[in-house]
Amino acid sequence: MVIKVRIGGLEVARSPEVLETLLGSCVAIMLYDTGKRIGGMAHSVLPETREENVRDPGKYVNTAIPALITKMTIAGARTNKLIAKLAGGAAMFKTNNSNMNIGAKNVEMAKKLLKKYGIPLKGEDTGGNRSRMVKFYLRDGKVEVRREGRIITI
Repeated sequence: MVIKVRIGGLEVARSPEVLETLLGSCVAIMLYDTGKRIGGMAHSVLPETREENVRDPGKYVNTAIPALITKMTIAGARTNKLIAKLAGGAAMFKTNNSNMNIGAKNVEMAKKLLKKYGIPLKGEDTGGNRSRMVKFYLRDGKVEVRREGRIITI
């Protein structure tokens, strides 16, 4: 079954499910326990929030990663066995102001937090200026990214 991850959403499932989302400047953060075949995906819109009680933790990278870890642990994943993959973070609008490149900031924050939590980044397809369709196959952890008419596997 394909589970659609909405904008700002966060989903956790196990094999043989497929998690899917469509991205622009947002970043898909995918965590996977290869032995248990449990995976999670967050569709994060912004790099961070300073609010303490966030209704949709998937919306912000800084709340999405700890929320994914918690939900995956509850589902039976082992935190010391998690790997990560990232997709998205495109610069969808042309601008000379680097502060406006939310996509790059989303990716940067995700990498910073993955390092903090000790989760190795095993693959990514980030940046550029095109949208992406992402499918995360929980049977084997493979991620297919469709952009510009091509499919890239990470």
